[in-house]
Amino acid sequence: MKLKKSIPIIGLAITIILLIYLESPYSLINKEHVRVSSIPNEVLLAEAESAAEDGNDLSEPVVSNDEEAGSQESEEVEAQDFTLEMMLEEKSKVDGYIVETYREYEIYKNENGELIKKVPTSNFDYIRYYNK
Repeated sequence: MKLKKSIPIIGLAITIILLIYLESPYSLINKEHVRVSSIPNEVLLAEAESAAEDGNDLSEPVVSNDEEAGSQESEEVEAQDFTLEMMLEEKSKVDGYIVETYREYEIYKNENGELIKKVPTSNFDYIRYYNK
């Protein structure tokens, strides 16, 4: 008697778990159609709008002036160790939220700890919090 009552409950639980999996962005069906990003969508839209207003194209690569520097200096800097640090790049207000943009920099220092060179990378982090 208990077996007849428990079979539909187990079947319902399995069906619910299967539906939850299939609706998630990590399922085999949806994996191709979902893009997971750490960048908030509002930030991407705001950057695209500001680039369109400025006439800049975001698809163009940023060219650094490292190639123009002397080869001897660049060889010395490359031979030394560097650290990666995140630094506040921009703070903006988007839809009632404050969005802080942090950019990663390669920091080159000499043996005495003095800053030789600071090179920006293409890695960004965004922090978004509600502004009361």
